Amino acid sequence: MSIMRAAAKAPAACGRIGLKIAGFGFNFKSYSAGIISILEKRYGRFGVPGESGYDLEIVEARGSQTPFKPAVSFDGRTLELKRGDFEAVIDTRSRSGLVRVSPTEQCLDAFLRSLISFMLIRSGGFMLHSAGLVRNGKAYLFPGISGAGKSTLSKLAAGSGGGGVISDEINIVRLEQGRWRVYGSPFWGEMRADGRPGSWTLGGIYLLKKSAVNGISPCADAESYRTLLRCLVNFSSDAETAALALANTARLVSVYPAGRLEFSKETADFLRLIR
Repeated sequence: MSIMRAAAKAPAACGRIGLKIAGFGFNFKSYSAGIISILEKRYGRFGVPGESGYDLEIVEARGSQTPFKPAVSFDGRTLELKRGDFEAVIDTRSRSGLVRVSPTEQCLDAFLRSLISFMLIRSGGFMLHSAGLVRNGKAYLFPGISGAGKSTLSKLAAGSGGGGVISDEINIVRLEQGRWRVYGSPFWGEMRADGRPGSWTLGGIYLLKKSAVNGISPCADAESYRTLLRCLVNFSSDAETAALALANTARLVSVYPAGRLEFSKETADFLRLIR
């Protein structure tokens, strides 16, 4: 039995918002003005009126975010995403579904992260805990766990004016027509930005290492592979999803062997090394 309880409110006028994130289209409708307001405020930069894609009705409900990690199940057609504060059932063939959520930004963010991460892995890509910068029209990714220096690197780049930040926390990479592209995401860390729409050809990947001086050094493929897997966002525990994540990661490393960026938090001079 679901632990989510629908909030007892009189129906209001139905609100709608279309979003496009990482190439996926979503049409949300809800009778909750609060939910529509949060979606417009939080993801407005990714809004696309009349966007074709998944049609999802969102119902306001009550619940706590415990457990914090969502549960994901998929039978080949029906996708179910569940956490203490949200529950979604989506038919992936008809691209329609019902979502019950607590009306908070944190809850909606967690729901979208779990949904998009699932879709990406089945589309030849994934979400990656990383800093993302644009240099000379290409995107560069700097994966790392908490404390690796993603936000520090992003703030230095933003402050210098020489490196456009895509995200300081989660970036999206997809294989499209044989080429890897990086998409802007609305998911940020310490910098708390509202996201940067767009997509760019992937220029390279660098593992992070804090240092007194700036420099680039080689990195073994095995280490690149381990780091990417450790930083990959995936809430599914089934064998099929794990196999797809492994295959996507191996394919990326085979085309973009990572280097290691040693950088100092005192200066953004490391940007001249990124190419």
